[in-house]
Amino acid sequence: MQIPTLRLALLLALLPLAAPAETPSPATFEHEDRALATLIEFPELRGDARAVIRCVAVIERDGKFDRSGCYETQPSDQVVIAAIGKATKKARMTPARFDGRGREVYVQYRGLIERKGDENTVVIYNNPGLTENVEAYGEAHVAAQRALTNEEWMQVCPQQTRFLVWAKAHVDESGRQSSISLIPGEGSPPITEKCRAGIVATLEASAFTPAYADGEPVPSSFIEPFGN
Repeated sequence: MQIPTLRLALLLALLPLAAPAETPSPATFEHEDRALATLIEFPELRGDARAVIRCVAVIERDGKFDRSGCYETQPSDQVVIAAIGKATKKARMTPARFDGRGREVYVQYRGLIERKGDENTVVIYNNPGLTENVEAYGEAHVAAQRALTNEEWMQVCPQQTRFLVWAKAHVDESGRQSSISLIPGEGSPPITEKCRAGIVATLEASAFTPAYADGEPVPSSFIEPFGN
């Protein structure tokens, strides 16, 4: 039996509208009582000093730090990295959320440790400092974050041979990724096509939070190191 057009239109008008998809929210350092910056014991530094340390971590669904580490660029970084590492064992982040649920995400951040005279400063930037994003949104923006998946690349890339590849992508304001490219790390041996395909497949299977600036989701460039 056919339903008259007018009656069908009225029936459709009475149906509940589907709720709009919730934009994923990133893990942030604004934890109520265990924020990383407040737990870092200022290291012993001689005279005025300034260090910006790049770090990474997997942030679990409850905000705990896992597989956390920082990059050393000069010997004097060691004391700062030790202070950050010790603090991450106690610190918590506000966890990332996708569709209202917590997810494990890969987070890249920078720690600024600075002493000027008698003044000590500790600042945590929730981004890796990618130039185009800093120019667009400032130092304090929150970078896009990738939710961990089955990490296919770990099954097909070399386990014994040292390598480094930088994966870059565009992540729009809803968290959709596109335009994936791979950039060899300086001095790293070339990777196999199987490994390359595994990294791309991992990124394509991953969900992302968009970058945030001034509390609003924004499009950005995303970069992540893959290696061992």
